[in-house]
Amino acid sequence: MTDINDAGRLIDLFDTGAQPEPKPKLLLQNDAFKVMRLALPAGKTIAEHKAPKEIVVQCVTGRVEFTAMGQTHTMAPGNLLHLPPSEPHALTATADSIVLVTMAK
Repeated sequence: MTDINDAGRLIDLFDTGAQPEPKPKLLLQNDAFKVMRLALPAGKTIAEHKAPKEIVVQCVTGRVEFTAMGQTHTMAPGNLLHLPPSEPHALTATADSIVLVTMAK
């Protein structure tokens, strides 16, 4: 984990290691936000849930079906989506994927 004092450290988004179950990995945080990486194998679904703060979700690799606010979007590399606090959302990886989630603190 990185805090504000570790600014400038290079983080490899593709170094996912061997995870039996996908779970967010905290990459960095400071007083304003935290950034988490989620590595998802194809077919993995994350059931509907809520984040307590605003989030920005960015697809880094793969493809993800992301459902929120009554719509399902196919997220591909380079796409990002903003959600307000406590907005229910769910996702399914349709290909091996890496997603970044930035959450306000």
